[in-house]
Amino acid sequence: MKHHFPFSALVGQELMKRALLLNVIDPTMGGVLIKGERGTAKSTGVRALVDLLPSIRVVAGCPFQCDPEEPETFCSHCSEKLRNKQQIQTKERRIRLVDLPIGITEDRLLGTIDMENAIKSGQKAFEPGLLAEVHRGILYVDEVNLLNDQIVDLFLDAAASGVNVVEREGISVSHASRFVLVGTMNPEEGDLRPQLLDRFGLSVSIEGIQALPERVEIIKRRLAFEHNPKEFRALWAKKDSETARSIVSAKSALREVVFTEDILETAASLAVAMDIDGHRADIVMMKAARANAALEGRGQVGFEDLQLAARLVLPHRMRKSPMGKTDLKRDVMKEILEQASSAECRGEEWSPTHQNPPKAPTRMKSFKSPIESVTHFCSGVRTATPHVPWYRITKGSHPGRRFVIPDPAWGGKVRGSRIPSAGEPLRDISVVGTLRAAAPHQNTRCHGPAMQVGRHDLRVRKRSGKAGLSLMMIVDSSASMRTNDRMSLTKGVMGALFQDIYLKRDKVGIITFRDRSAELVLPFSQNIRDAWVGIERLPVGGRTPLASGLDLGIRLLMQEKRKNPETLPVMLIFSDGHPNVSAYGGDPLDEAFFFAGEVRRQGIEAILVDTEFNPMSAGYGYEITRRMEGTYLTMDRLLC
Repeated sequence: MKHHFPFSALVGQELMKRALLLNVIDPTMGGVLIKGERGTAKSTGVRALVDLLPSIRVVAGCPFQCDPEEPETFCSHCSEKLRNKQQIQTKERRIRLVDLPIGITEDRLLGTIDMENAIKSGQKAFEPGLLAEVHRGILYVDEVNLLNDQIVDLFLDAAASGVNVVEREGISVSHASRFVLVGTMNPEEGDLRPQLLDRFGLSVSIEGIQALPERVEIIKRRLAFEHNPKEFRALWAKKDSETARSIVSAKSALREVVFTEDILETAASLAVAMDIDGHRADIVMMKAARANAALEGRGQVGFEDLQLAARLVLPHRMRKSPMGKTDLKRDVMKEILEQASSAECRGEEWSPTHQNPPKAPTRMKSFKSPIESVTHFCSGVRTATPHVPWYRITKGSHPGRRFVIPDPAWGGKVRGSRIPSAGEPLRDISVVGTLRAAAPHQNTRCHGPAMQVGRHDLRVRKRSGKAGLSLMMIVDSSASMRTNDRMSLTKGVMGALFQDIYLKRDKVGIITFRDRSAELVLPFSQNIRDAWVGIERLPVGGRTPLASGLDLGIRLLMQEKRKNPETLPVMLIFSDGHPNVSAYGGDPLDEAFFFAGEVRRQGIEAILVDTEFNPMSAGYGYEITRRMEGTYLTMDRLLC
């Protein structure tokens, strides 16, 4: 048996521990998302939570973990036993923690046709998926931001409704799927879309502990646990037992906790003051406050409960754009809570008076994404990926990857079945397609209870996947970018570009070149906020080693292409086309021309945005772009 680190032995991270406990007390909140840098006890806290939960009774042999005390929620198997007046056998077991792997498919998550039963008997039968296994347990999704958005949508739907509905491959099945949802992520590796963030009821951001005594205590406890897990757990067993009893008491008392009209109005006022869209935040805030009151043993929700709930419910719903910040307006929240609590103490009727100030109209420059401006190429231009036409790289209005790839090498959404090509390995067989192909021939084959399937009946799944861009921005930050406010305009264009990249889930990296070398500001990432921070901090000054920037960009793009063959590598260069310092001992312009030719030879799509506004300039931006066989854009084309 694997021993988990005791929950009570975790040092610090009190907000994370409280969020986990509230989520267990009332799973209808929609789960908790824990965001933090690596090594901050995210996974340790989640796995320790299981040992605090009581055991449950389930129907023996039921793949859906049915509760014998709730016959109205029985699955079809248990319902049939009940109708036939068969005895329902039960057993008691611990609550399960089910890990959802990053590479999970829809079939494994939702359930699919039972292949073995279909081949043996020729009948369709349902094979339960992970959402059946996790019913009445904990679903732990590590690195949730690296999952496919469609997979995230599916388990969030099940978490919200408590039911998993499967309509696929001729099967129509629904079963209960109520579970405690916990997701963890490292924001450095990319963020979730706001639509998905909103579906998580609670969210908490944690950081590594900086206080020296607490860091020393963490080391001591971890080493003691690894030396003798049983002895260490025994030291903390009493505190863990107390916490476990508090959870049981809070769950039983949850429905008895009441809240006043003042509390409801204050919750609504907080949501309005923080400019929160929709009404989910208000509802979840009250659920979290009620759960906290139950955990503290109070029969009525107080303002201290609401303040804690606001810290867990509101921040991740405040961001309106990928570059936006998620900090709570703590002064506004404090003002609203103080007004409400003082009015309650005086016995006065209180109504929320806070209103967001009207936004003054401002005249600002607006910019277009360079990718949006690429609409066509001349017929002689090659593409890096033949099935992904370059002209389709246009700004979209819906989230998701840019390109549909038929029959990708790995993964993808099932779109039916097809006859395998000659010599194609049979590694993705479509059971339904195979059975349908074999069905008309059964009368002429051996008679028997089992269906006979021949080699020519085999069908494979027809899939389609989606791919995006791996875009490396190479930014000239030499002294010439100070002229005519070029760097400011360049950053404005990058802001428009980031909106497009975020919507389409592309990867972006940033290289800057100045003085005598190029520097990697941001490796390939989907974390647009980190990219924006990197752009805001770009230094300006020095000479223009353009060749060094092109060389580093080529190497990183080809490295990314080897790791992800289905991506489309794109190089986006912001420069005035005036290389004036050698990076490798030759003529600066000849070096730039050489690496421009390398961009073309390596199959990298390229866009050069000329930051020189003077139409009579002697810049070489156009000639460099021609040698790359890329797209040449002037800055004025990107100003609206």
